[in-house]
Amino acid sequence: MTYYPYLRGRMYDLLALKEACLANELGENIVPIIEPVRDSKELLDTVQTLVDHEQPFSIIANPQVSVYGLNDTKLHPLPDLSKLVFFHPAAILAPDFSSDFIQSDNNNSLLVARNYQLLKAYQDTDLLKKVSGVLIPEEARLHQLVKNKAITLTDPLTFVPHVEDYAIIDDEFFQSANWYQQIDNYHGFGDFSMVGSHYFDKGMPSRAIALHVIYVTEDGTLRIHQFVSDSNESMRGQKEKFFEAIKKLSNWALENIHGLNRTTALEQLIEYADQTKFPGLGIVKKLSLRHHFQLMSRLLEVNK
Repeated sequence: MTYYPYLRGRMYDLLALKEACLANELGENIVPIIEPVRDSKELLDTVQTLVDHEQPFSIIANPQVSVYGLNDTKLHPLPDLSKLVFFHPAAILAPDFSSDFIQSDNNNSLLVARNYQLLKAYQDTDLLKKVSGVLIPEEARLHQLVKNKAITLTDPLTFVPHVEDYAIIDDEFFQSANWYQQIDNYHGFGDFSMVGSHYFDKGMPSRAIALHVIYVTEDGTLRIHQFVSDSNESMRGQKEKFFEAIKKLSNWALENIHGLNRTTALEQLIEYADQTKFPGLGIVKKLSLRHHFQLMSRLLEVNK
């Protein structure tokens, strides 16, 4: 099985991916898909790191969120990737789609198709014959159109209107696809990790802080546990909120996190429970996401 984590190109998402690649924590069975959102040095540095390490990856040619796709002149242009055998050209099947987006010398291009009507319109075209995989939600009607090229693209994180609501669903089933076996003629799986598919261009302080940890159980099921701060009456005190949540995570991990689940990234995150410095939510997000990468890499390696 191949895992396709889908990332928007936010700074700390990119840093997590870059650091995981530098530490050789991804491997050939993980193919990150980046949908760029900013013309940034972080994006260029991350892509260059992936190229230097010959890590399989993909860049969305027609990003549908934020401003990256609005200006053809880039301050930090990406290198020519078309000749790289480990690069997967990719595009979103959207109103601005063009088959030129996924032209490649390699037969490893990807199509992201979450809209049934658009996909049906392309059903009998050469496009679906040319691409190697189509990422779709787990819907039978979409699967019927792409058949054995189907790759699931799920959003396992429950979206809640208020962060403090995660305290109500503190532990839940995470991954709808079975990472350890091919089911229903899917030949890979992808997800939006704990970041979720909803894109917000700019964040703002929240009344609550929630930390998310993905872990695997003895039967191979992936689950996610949420740790929520307690002093959620106002937006003041982000540092205090963080330490309320991280101490809960630290105590829970002593009882529940062992073996494959105990990654170096998670250990780094837990260490903050015994410190006094607030690292910032960007660092927390980076470590949480990197933990997910490390865990999935371990699971896929064990599965081989």
